[in-house]
Amino acid sequence: MKMSRKKIAFLGVGLLGLLIVAGIVIQAVWRPFGKHGKVNTSEIVLDIHHPDALIDSEALSRLPADMLRVPLLHDVLTQDFVDYYESTDTRLSADGALRRLAFEHQLDFGDQLIRRVFDEPAHVLLWRSPDGRLGYWIMSMRRNGLAKLLQGLGNVAASDTQLSQVAKLSGDVPVYALKLAVGRTLLFATKDDRLVVLSAPGVLLGTDGALLSERADVVDDLLSSGRDDAAHAFRLDAASDQPKGHRIVVSANYLSFGYQTFFSGIEALRFDLASSGGAPASWQTAALIDPDRLPQQWNGADLWHALPAGPAACASLPADWKGASDLLGKVVSAGADGAAQIGDALAGPAAVCWYAKSTLVAPVFVAHLKSTDANANAALKTVLGKSFGEVIGAYEAHAAKTDGSDGYRRLPVTTRSQGDAVTLWQRPVSARSGTALASKAPFAAQLSAQRYFPVTLAMAHGYLIFSPDARLVDDTLAVLDKRYPALADTLAPQRVSRTVLTLTPAAAASLIEREAASALPADQEAIFRNAARTHLVPKLQALAHYPPVSLSLPQTLPSSSGWVPVEWWFDRSGGAAAAAADGTAAARAAWDQPGVGGD
Repeated sequence: MKMSRKKIAFLGVGLLGLLIVAGIVIQAVWRPFGKHGKVNTSEIVLDIHHPDALIDSEALSRLPADMLRVPLLHDVLTQDFVDYYESTDTRLSADGALRRLAFEHQLDFGDQLIRRVFDEPAHVLLWRSPDGRLGYWIMSMRRNGLAKLLQGLGNVAASDTQLSQVAKLSGDVPVYALKLAVGRTLLFATKDDRLVVLSAPGVLLGTDGALLSERADVVDDLLSSGRDDAAHAFRLDAASDQPKGHRIVVSANYLSFGYQTFFSGIEALRFDLASSGGAPASWQTAALIDPDRLPQQWNGADLWHALPAGPAACASLPADWKGASDLLGKVVSAGADGAAQIGDALAGPAAVCWYAKSTLVAPVFVAHLKSTDANANAALKTVLGKSFGEVIGAYEAHAAKTDGSDGYRRLPVTTRSQGDAVTLWQRPVSARSGTALASKAPFAAQLSAQRYFPVTLAMAHGYLIFSPDARLVDDTLAVLDKRYPALADTLAPQRVSRTVLTLTPAAAASLIEREAASALPADQEAIFRNAARTHLVPKLQALAHYPPVSLSLPQTLPSSSGWVPVEWWFDRSGGAAAAAADGTAAARAAWDQPGVGGD
């Protein structure tokens, strides 16, 4: 089963979930100190001045509990979320290591050292590791009352086999290593009342064990002043020595899995928890945007009027059509000119939506065309149809050979028109996770799997519509033909143009539940399936009771790059939950199926 099908996440909760992990990974793995020696290391590739995320916290130990101030997260994650990070095996092993050091070297500190460390103000920089997590980090904090205890721990480094001194920073500040397990070593350094901890030797040391000069300079600055360039990179004021509450910033490049090139107008998201004017502390959201790179100032009104109502999740992206067409030009025979013809024809942001009737791997994409000129659109149809036929499709062992000289076997592209305003291109593509059953297709004998994707592209009424699931394209066409309600009909009129994300928890819960059942067939994943039914399904049921939520930007955006507030709006009408009832019933039924889910 493909791992991507197991990474099932509700989009809105997922954004916050990534930030939760960014904070929690620190308290899950931290331990300090060492003697002279060497560690096996290889340089880790990262940009020391541009982290993927940063955290400024008054106390990292309170971050999990403070995340539960968000009502939706409180109901979905529950207290188990906090308890887990208090008792995870890595944190318990850290506690055990410190107890061993205290016992063997007769150090005078109690069992609560780790908790006391995480009750201190901290500044954390994080970078992605090869597995996609925020797995590499540097943490800086004041030692305050722990200074004497930590100094005592450093004094025993020469007589402990787990501890070693591996380098010296400027001013002869020693860098210590603590070996936790095979392939797992942390580094730390202290100076005056400051402590810096690094998640892996390769964050600071090269393959030869020598200091990487640029990174050593950053650690020197953190030890001297607690300052670094990360705040500047995210256009923030420098972190204070005593932050109030929490500030979590995550780059759009990380959230987009590296595809930020195609929507460079948004650079980062920020979540702040702080008190204001004596009011209780609450989480606030902001986005770092560059208005010069926002197509049509990120106005998504045209998109929301074209998309069907009741999505599990929808997002608009300030697409860089030139960047996208440059990439397309490398894979189509029409080359750069043909790809540019497509990119030049598109205007404004793009939208992507998931619906409960389909799957996580088959959203629908919509973009708006600049012109409705018949001659221009006729030329565009020609290059679109040719590009679709070249790019879409996979090898089909049972299909007849194409007319191409390479003899590559694919099912043919079918083209159909619905009057002058609508043209559709479609090609079936065999896939284990497809949205349609092969047995019901007239071309079943030519397919290579039991399921397939009816991949469809449509040019209709001034829009381009694409989805691996033809049903979603048909629904979008129904909206454009005024035969189905549009998503814009469910949003407040004054917010339609500035809405950038909308979520329907009931539909999302239905989609996630069905996908979980499909990804964990009873005859192959009985243990994980039972665990999902026990722990995941109740959380999804709690999620489904929430009304639809949307995020919107201010009506007026700044003239230069900067942070703007993002507002969260809840629709209390309750109609969306009823609209998702059929999907929820289908999701429940999926758990009773022995194999991959149905249509």
